[in-house]
Amino acid sequence: MNAPSSALLLHSLTDVKDPLISSQGCSGISISTNWVLTHGAALSSIADKSYAISNFVTSVIPRELTEVPKELRSELKFFVYRDLASGDDLRSIKEDRGEIVAAWRCSLLKKTFDEFFETWSFPKSSKLDGSLRSLFLLVRVYDSKSNVETSIEQTLSHLLDQAPRNLVRGLSVEIESTPFGNPAFIGSIARGVISNIVGEEGCVIMTDAYAFPGSEGGPVYLTPSNYLFSERRNISGMVVAPLSWCRGERVDYTFFANLTSCVENVLQKKSPLYPSIKECEDTEAAAALDKGVVLVRCGINWGTGILVHKPTGTFLTCSHVVAEAPEREISIVMKPNKLNSRVEAKLLYKTSKNQLYDVAVLRVNPQDVDFSLRPVQFSRAPILKGEPVVSIGFPFSSSIRPTVSAGVVSKSMNCVLLTTCCVQSGTSGGPIVSRTTGDVLGMVVCNVLSSDGTVLYPRMNLAVPAATLDGPLREYLRTDNTEVLQAFTCDDTEVHKIWNFNPFLPAKL
Repeated sequence: MNAPSSALLLHSLTDVKDPLISSQGCSGISISTNWVLTHGAALSSIADKSYAISNFVTSVIPRELTEVPKELRSELKFFVYRDLASGDDLRSIKEDRGEIVAAWRCSLLKKTFDEFFETWSFPKSSKLDGSLRSLFLLVRVYDSKSNVETSIEQTLSHLLDQAPRNLVRGLSVEIESTPFGNPAFIGSIARGVISNIVGEEGCVIMTDAYAFPGSEGGPVYLTPSNYLFSERRNISGMVVAPLSWCRGERVDYTFFANLTSCVENVLQKKSPLYPSIKECEDTEAAAALDKGVVLVRCGINWGTGILVHKPTGTFLTCSHVVAEAPEREISIVMKPNKLNSRVEAKLLYKTSKNQLYDVAVLRVNPQDVDFSLRPVQFSRAPILKGEPVVSIGFPFSSSIRPTVSAGVVSKSMNCVLLTTCCVQSGTSGGPIVSRTTGDVLGMVVCNVLSSDGTVLYPRMNLAVPAATLDGPLREYLRTDNTEVLQAFTCDDTEVHKIWNFNPFLPAKL
């Protein structure tokens, strides 16, 4: 069997004159010549139109590999398209026909979407979308010319053999899919990093690699940092949700299912050869990303904080994160996934409302600082345009480990640092870290919002440069005089013009 690759599925009973010009398709994973694995989203356009299909979808029992009744398979036939040449010519796309012969519902995905994502919203095309989100479908390509036949269990076991067992935040990934289900886009790629891992057995992975509708079912690969397209990739997941909203804010992250967890979920009762995953993340590797990052809470708000000096328990965050202080208590959560790690923090300084640089300095009892935390190192080197960076913070949830997003320095000025990292609500106060040196280049303050308030740009964010932060902090630590922190208040009108550029405005995070 060859390494899994991307496929496109178009429902063959859809009323279109030419399937190749239809834009109503779903991506899939071509496991072998005879088998394609796809996501339940492949049924979203037809499930409501057929009582038999909707009844089958709702009857699939979690962790049970369920065969599709033969009388239903006539309604579950698909055109299957695979790009044999990985080129830019539609003539290289091979068309086969296939039908869905089996399905399973991953109990891990179901639990995670029912609980962790309970308050989130996802695009709807069917009243069964919630049920389809945890569903996997196996398509048998029945008119392929291959003489090699494999069983469903053999096919899934082969896929499991190729999937890595240890997924770590910050690793590079690549999505291959067919955006909008249009064959002209088959095999399109998007690259990013593993941003976070949630759910039991690490079953749901968040990535800043951007996917579009129609990408559901597409493969996600782990890739080395110096990856070239011709090199071998390790399949790690399947796209399950390219679009979502959290607290009314559109989320610019893609969610994919961890294939190791989800395939083991259905095979473990059939084969004892695959022990379940107990811990999906290499904590030592991840600690390098989290070493100086904490969660900051004040009233109903939360944001991110940076440990700048461990002996004195000094932390840095944004002023708007602690806007309700001193009326409301400030607390720092040293480790969000660790019980009893919340401690009270004292406010030493915060920039006045609507004043630059939106900085707050906090202090806790040094004995309360978690032993695993290490102070960050502010970079003193010039910040170069195009330098690879990551942002680290707590968007969306305050109960999971920090979320990572990769990008580059878009522009560097003395008073502001612009990056292309994907940052959203909760990231304020988090560091921008050089992927080359590990040093902090700046602190995230905001991203960009159109002046009419209708469009948010998560991938254009503004940060206070390290050089601006380092001087006053060093002077404060030297003198223990909070008056020196007034240097964080900037009255320069030119600097204000840069931070409040029209027709856009800063959007607080």
